[in-house]
Amino acid sequence: MGRVLSVKVCGGEVYATYYDGSSCAISRFRGGSLEPLVGFAEPSCLILTCIGGDFLVSAGNSLYLVSGGYTRLLLRAKSGNWFWHAVMTPRGVYVQEYGESPTGIYFSEDLRSFVRVVTNVDIDPFSRHFHFVAYDAQRDLLIATLGDSNIVRVAVSEGDDRSWKSLYRGPWQFVPVLVEDKRYIFGFDSGVARGGVGVYEDGRFRFIFLKPRIGGFAQFTDLRRVGDVYVGGLGMPTAVVVSRDLRTWYPLYVDANSTGYNYFVGVDVLEDRIIASTGSKLLFFSKQDIENAFRQEPFLKPYKALFDRVKGFGFVLKRLPWFLRL
Repeated sequence: MGRVLSVKVCGGEVYATYYDGSSCAISRFRGGSLEPLVGFAEPSCLILTCIGGDFLVSAGNSLYLVSGGYTRLLLRAKSGNWFWHAVMTPRGVYVQEYGESPTGIYFSEDLRSFVRVVTNVDIDPFSRHFHFVAYDAQRDLLIATLGDSNIVRVAVSEGDDRSWKSLYRGPWQFVPVLVEDKRYIFGFDSGVARGGVGVYEDGRFRFIFLKPRIGGFAQFTDLRRVGDVYVGGLGMPTAVVVSRDLRTWYPLYVDANSTGYNYFVGVDVLEDRIIASTGSKLLFFSKQDIENAFRQEPFLKPYKALFDRVKGFGFVLKRLPWFLRL
């Protein structure tokens, strides 16, 4: 039984990475099926981004450029680590490493050589790794989220990718960042609160705490927007959810049998459709599917989080020297 591990829309076509039980391949979706294009002798591979007709692919602990059916090794992380996200900027591409500390954010302007511009311990020596990297073109800002059990959860770098400052220090932890014109939206990846989103706007954070209908926690892996609808991928439990107000989220897909955190839940947008990978399936949702989701019982709903706020205060109190110093 094969597994779909990632999905990306590139040049109006849908590409996915597919593990068939022995190797992982980049595949193109055509005629209702996946056509393998390039294979890797690894149990997992992810399309991080596409540049023209080329792909940046994470396979094992290595980063590859796939161009015209050929692959070129670009970068290796230390054994056991891997590359999870990438973002394009006018200067070039940034790639984020995930795994055991120290992890890095790497930069290349020519897709031939990469340099590490920062590590997670440069920003917060008590952090374990980076979670995500994003770019705000309007303000020329790199945005990184990081964890675990540390105090600096969001950091930014303006212009110079070697100089970073904390944007948020506190108990609430995030993975994905959705950059909008006037605000950033962060998806919770928390062991303290049940779930939620953070909204950074006008120089301030506000938090919407969300409780899942099943399971103890809701942890976001991805955030997108299609029209007036927000789309979230959840790694725990495995789910794809939609919302119009960030407060109430409705199910497009839920795997009620999922256990543990699923890194491979990703979403992308093709015109007015949503395409998702779940670590097992490739899913397509039409505009009508999205509308029908809003007629179902909500999957994530706001809760007061009084006890979780107390736990969050205790989290910060225990780390007060770090909070004041970093």
